[in-house]
This record gives sequence, C-alpha cells and structure tokens, in this order.
Amino acid sequence: VGMSIDPKLLASNFPVIIGTLGLLIAGKTVLVALVGRFFGISMVSAIRVGLLLAPGGEFAFVAFGEAVNQGIMSSQLSSLLFLVVGISMALTPWLAAGGQLIASRFELHDVRSLLPDESETDDLQDHIIICGFGRVGQIIAQLLSERLIPFVALDVRSDRVAVGRALDLPVYFGDAGSREVLHKIGAERACAAAVTLDSPGANYRTVWALSKYFPNVKTFVRAHDVDHGVNLEKAGATAVVPESLEPSLQLAAAVLAQAKLPMSEIAATINEFRCRHLSELTELSEMSGSSLGYGYSRMMSKP
Repeated sequence: VGMSIDPKLLASNFPVIIGTLGLLIAGKTVLVALVGRFFGISMVSAIRVGLLLAPGGEFAFVAFGEAVNQGIMSSQLSSLLFLVVGISMALTPWLAAGGQLIASRFELHDVRSLLPDESETDDLQDHIIICGFGRVGQIIAQLLSERLIPFVALDVRSDRVAVGRALDLPVYFGDAGSREVLHKIGAERACAAAVTLDSPGANYRTVWALSKYFPNVKTFVRAHDVDHGVNLEKAGATAVVPESLEPSLQLAAAVLAQAKLPMSEIAATINEFRCRHLSELTELSEMSGSSLGYGYSRMMSKP
C-alpha cells in the first residue's frame, strides 16, 4: 500500500484528496450507522461501527487495478483513489479511538440519568438496600416487591440498572461502597442491606462502608468461601451466608432423584448434610469469634 502512494501527487492534489477522504469516511460512517440502527443496535454502537468500517479496504486496490486494465478508469484517477484509500486505512486507529471517545461521552450522559437522587428516596423509611442487581439481587427484589416491602437497589452495570428500570423498580447506578451514594439512597434510614455483588473485594468494601458510616443498617452478605466469610464478619457483617451450599444441595437432590432414591430418603440425606455443614460452620464461628452461617442457622432451626 505504501509503495503505491505518490508523495508528489499528494502534494499537488492535496485539497481534492482531503475532500474525497472526508466524503469517504463521512459517507460510510453515516451509511453503516443507519444500517446498524435498522438492525436494532444502539445509536452509540452504530456510530462506533460506522467509524470502524469507514476506511477503504485492500480490495479497492485490486478493483482499481482491474478497472485501469479494462480501460474503465484512468491511471491518474486510480492513483488519486489509491492515495485516498491508503490514507483512510492509516487513519483506522484514530477513527477507532474517536468512536471509543464518543461512546464514553454518550454512555456517561446515559448513566447520569440512572444515578440516585435524594429527592427520589427522601420518603423511604426502614427500607432494604440491595447491593448488586445480578441474579441473586433480582430474586431478592422480586420477593420484596411481592410483599410490598420498600427497597432500593444499586449496581455499577448500566445494563442491569436498565433492566430494573424497565420493570419500574427503584434500581440506580452507583457504587455501593461509596458513602455519598449510600447517603443518596437514604442509608441512614434503612434497616438492612443485602450485599450480593459479584466480586469478594466489592462485597468486603461495601460491608465495611455500611458498618463504618451507617451502623444502623444490618448487613446480610453472601460469601464465596469460608475464608471470605470470616473476613466479611470482621468487616462488620451481621450475617454471612455461604453462596454455594443451597444450590449444591438442590443439584445433589436432583441427581439422587435420577438415581431412583425415594423422596423421603433424599430429603433425609440432604437435611442431614445441611445440618452437619451448618454445625461445622457454627464451630468455626465460635473459634473465629464470628457468626458465619448465622443466616442459615436461624432459618433452618425454625422447621
């Protein structure tokens, strides 16, 4: 491509080449963006795709060369178009960076509309804070909604927040470990928080912030493993629930059912394992001075 570029031709026809280059990039960007919108992708994504596909391609050199051979295009026009396509290809990284910049600006503007506003939550009292609106957070939100218990959910993924907003739920974009964000959703008036964030570090930071700045809020958090649960207890969690216990027991029950065991025997086996596991957690909590597994032990002791 570089060997096909004539610097003298570029200097002598600079305005024409730059004008043609601008038409090529602008025209292809608009065209591809419109096609993207027609196929249902967002405007921001359509613009980014348009900028990525705006430069010319290598096949243009093959087409121009064949056009010259067939007498369809003059060699001078072909050389001009070689320059335009070659320069457009060289601009690809900058066009990609420009698309990323535009996307970040638009996404920032979109996210601002999802941020919590004190005026929207100032009437809440004794509500629940759901930190993380993933699969677990959405189930908790559904259960609270069915019981008409007021709650506010936070998540740092705008797509999850958009899902909640589409269901007309009070879900906001924000870091649950931020004192300012927690204040905006009325944490000082909340009674409890369910912390269900994806990463152990985010869970720990959120529990620590709630315990330090809003000690009135009881925090119930899921733990990835025992060590993580102990650290959460030390950070101030009211109750820690091991996230792998119940899903594992449900899966085991399904496997045992497939093995033709009677349902009564399956239930007894599962309950025996659950009780044994919780007793081990109780012993661990006594040794570590924490209440690991407290959420489960209270729930399972009632039956």
